[in-house]
Amino acid sequence: MGNSATNKVIGEGIIKFHSYDGCITTLQGVRHVLKSSYNLISLEALHRKGFNFSSEGDLMKVFKKAHVKFQAERVSNIYSCEI
Repeated sequence: MGNSATNKVIGEGIIKFHSYDGCITTLQGVRHVLKSSYNLISLEALHRKGFNFSSEGDLMKVFKKAHVKFQAERVSNIYSCEI
């Protein structure tokens, strides 16, 4: 959680969202964490599913097969986006 705290995972499922390229992107194996105020996406988990990343300055692009799926802006020490 970024502060050494732990929370219990109470479920696992699938999320779908409209990605930056206009397509619907599906992420499987997404964990529901009890008492979490944020929706966190692990870059390592995305990388294992074939996503890649590039960053320049405070902007990071997440893409798959050369299609940008979403962008995130660095705020303090984390990247934040709305999907």
